[in-house]
Amino acid sequence: MIKLREQSHILLWILLFFFVASMAVGGLVGGANIMDLIFGGKNTQIHVGSIGDKNITHAQYLREREIQLNRLRRQGQEINSRAYQNAGDFAWNAIIDRELKDNKIKKLGLEVSLDEIYDFLLITPPPAFKTDLMNAGFFKNDEEKFDDEAYKQTVENGSMPVELEPLLMNWEIYLRTWLADRKLQNLYNQLGSVTDAEVRNKYMKDSLNCTLDYIFISTNKIVDSLVSVTDDEILEYYNDNKEDNYELKERISLEYVLFQIPKAITADDSLEMATVEDSVIQLARDFAVEAEYTSFKSAITEYELNKIDTIDVHETFESNSGIPFQMGVLRDAVRFAFDNSLNSVSEPITADNGIAVFHSLIKKDKGFKPLDEVRESIRRNLSREKKLEYAKELLQPGLNNVDNWENIATNDSLIQYSKGETQKLGGTFPGIGRNNTLTGTVIAMEVDETSNVIETFNAVTILKMNAKDEIDEEKYQQAFEQIRQNLLNTERNRGYSSWLTEARKAIKKDDYRSEVY
Repeated sequence: MIKLREQSHILLWILLFFFVASMAVGGLVGGANIMDLIFGGKNTQIHVGSIGDKNITHAQYLREREIQLNRLRRQGQEINSRAYQNAGDFAWNAIIDRELKDNKIKKLGLEVSLDEIYDFLLITPPPAFKTDLMNAGFFKNDEEKFDDEAYKQTVENGSMPVELEPLLMNWEIYLRTWLADRKLQNLYNQLGSVTDAEVRNKYMKDSLNCTLDYIFISTNKIVDSLVSVTDDEILEYYNDNKEDNYELKERISLEYVLFQIPKAITADDSLEMATVEDSVIQLARDFAVEAEYTSFKSAITEYELNKIDTIDVHETFESNSGIPFQMGVLRDAVRFAFDNSLNSVSEPITADNGIAVFHSLIKKDKGFKPLDEVRESIRRNLSREKKLEYAKELLQPGLNNVDNWENIATNDSLIQYSKGETQKLGGTFPGIGRNNTLTGTVIAMEVDETSNVIETFNAVTILKMNAKDEIDEEKYQQAFEQIRQNLLNTERNRGYSSWLTEARKAIKKDDYRSEVY
């Protein structure tokens, strides 16, 4: 105790430090929790999320979102609430990609030097760069075209006009990133490779024919009454899958009224639309004031409204945050729900189908959709699985009775028989379609061989190989190099995108945007 008393002043100073720091930082970051900041917690006042070990600021996100909005504008798209949502998602994904690429470029030493930028602009100046120079009043010949010779002489002599320095600086910044990205993309695309076995397999699928007999059952022709799904099976499926499929976010129930704006029918109506919209908006404002002053229920009675809807909204962007899709993306409504106390009344919020005023009712904690709500969906899933098993069992006798397939099909309306069907090894067969399992089985089969029961996209089938082309080695060798090059081009074209896709999955991402916007 004596030792503790002797050191108590140290503890008091530590507590005082954290108190003062929290007050100071609180003034800078809108009251953020100082302990969260010190121990690496999130701060939605400053950041919209984190990618890897880097925090992403609101300014960075909003800047990228504006770039995406400008892209949508150039494409002629209407910039409505859904466009903002899409632009925000594009922006977030673009920031993720930028972080991944920058990290990999630095790790592999692919940074771009000033000499590389100089050589690129000297030897292969981009058309947009030429246009910028001409728009600035330089290097335009008598035919109003870019004077390449004059430009190259000026660059080589180091006598570029000083007026072009801001333009050159912007292009230097842009090309430093663009050229590094190109090096990274070329590097990954050159890693693509193709084996001789892949070339041979491709040749066989596209060039060789086979002739099959097969019996099959189309699973969509199996009626529900032929399989049985019990309540216990539904419950077991629900319990096994509810964490992944049936989780409910934290929600807030809102009731709302919608003041619809009449659509213009005639030209005269169009002229009056601004006046009509203003009157509807004013009506919604008056209603909101009344609801705030008295109550939402009293305002409904006062304004003689008879259509009130109730919804549950959540903060995430999934399923339009619980907002009906015809209303558009109403993040203002979501923020109203989560940023205000219960029993609050919103300001009028413009939706795609009118002006809405919301009233928050109750908070609903995280949970799971009730079993009764998803029971029929589970029943359908289990029914599909059981129909596949039913079809497989029904075809089993055909495995050891190939010569009697026609009679088997005649005696069972579900079973169909196809005889002497000729297609490419990788082709589509009538009734059973095509998938990798079917193609792989056909390639591996020998003449007179019978397959096991296999599944395709829409059927269950047994195959018998009647005839199959042999590889003409001379023709194969003639086609080898072209097939190999085509496969290699495909492989190289997706090498970079495959890396980027896997890198996106692997990097740790925390997205706070739904808690702010």
